[in-house]
Amino acid sequence: MNETWNLVNKVIKPHLKFKTHHNIRYSPDDFLKVITFAGINHDFAEGTSNYFKISSKRGCPNADTVLYHLKKFSETELLDIHESISDNILTLAKKKGILDKKVDVAIDATEDLYYGNKNDLMVVGTKPQKGTSRAFRYATLTIVEPGCRFTIKVIPMGKSTTKREVVHNLLEYAKKRIKIGNVFLDRGFYQADVISVLNEMDLNFVMPAVLHKKAIRMMHGREPPKILPIEIGSWGKTSKAKLVIILDKNMEKRAFITNIDLDLKRTRVLDHLYSKRWGIETSYRVKKEFRPKTTSKNYIIRLFYFLFSVCLYNLWQLVNITIKILVELAGEKESTITAKVFGRGLFLIFKECGVGPPDNWNQST
Repeated sequence: MNETWNLVNKVIKPHLKFKTHHNIRYSPDDFLKVITFAGINHDFAEGTSNYFKISSKRGCPNADTVLYHLKKFSETELLDIHESISDNILTLAKKKGILDKKVDVAIDATEDLYYGNKNDLMVVGTKPQKGTSRAFRYATLTIVEPGCRFTIKVIPMGKSTTKREVVHNLLEYAKKRIKIGNVFLDRGFYQADVISVLNEMDLNFVMPAVLHKKAIRMMHGREPPKILPIEIGSWGKTSKAKLVIILDKNMEKRAFITNIDLDLKRTRVLDHLYSKRWGIETSYRVKKEFRPKTTSKNYIIRLFYFLFSVCLYNLWQLVNITIKILVELAGEKESTITAKVFGRGLFLIFKECGVGPPDNWNQST
């Protein structure tokens, strides 16, 4: 628990500086308390603040005050803060001997559904779901090695953001911090200019094939395994890759696009490799467990909440890596803590450090 508090002090608090006056009644820790507890409980800032006022001997800022100060940040400031925190976490992981070797990564986009005006800042269209066809969209690059799934970078995606620039910027940033093995992408990135970027950066990639007419025609009558050259794109804007047809472990035909050198005996390795991409889906689910709820239509608040949940998620990953190393040194059985247990630990940490949760916090979790 003390180790977790030390990590919070090292990697989050030095960079997350709220724009408050020197004579404000509440400290930065009080703002951090409300946001963290709202995230861990998947609650609204208002509900968390009201509960603290009733249950805790120590006061706390109300939700309006918290949101007011969050709105003072700019998008650039929030992204810079997030990158500084992520870099600190990666540095600590490297000091523990993690990330010395090449690691596989996944690039994906996730959405935060939105119920406001389609013309609001950074709002994009999405498939109709849960009563809306609008969302805020974020692209992420995440390490997908077992036991090491740090999210390295986040890029907000607006209406004019291209997938080519997203993939290039994510990978260019990550290459300066980690050694990249394979890159996994879903069908949403099946574009000639995306594949061109991956080839130009000399990075191995794997993605499922989009079964358009050309791919179906190439696959017709061919029994797997097969490796076929393919040009993706049209009108002179094409990129070269390999269409690899395999039988997966359920003996069903699957097709991947890749630039990895393979022989026919090793084609099924693509199915195994690509299965690692599901690690990013798990990471999205856990991040939601760290994200406060909000109905705010303010883009900065929504962005802050998303980035903050990524920071807590990365911190949780680092804590688990630290625990694993200590357990192995002690010769004991491997052990990890769940996101929920990590959250409860943060409650105790804040309580011991005097900015703490309601005295009866454990009744609410």
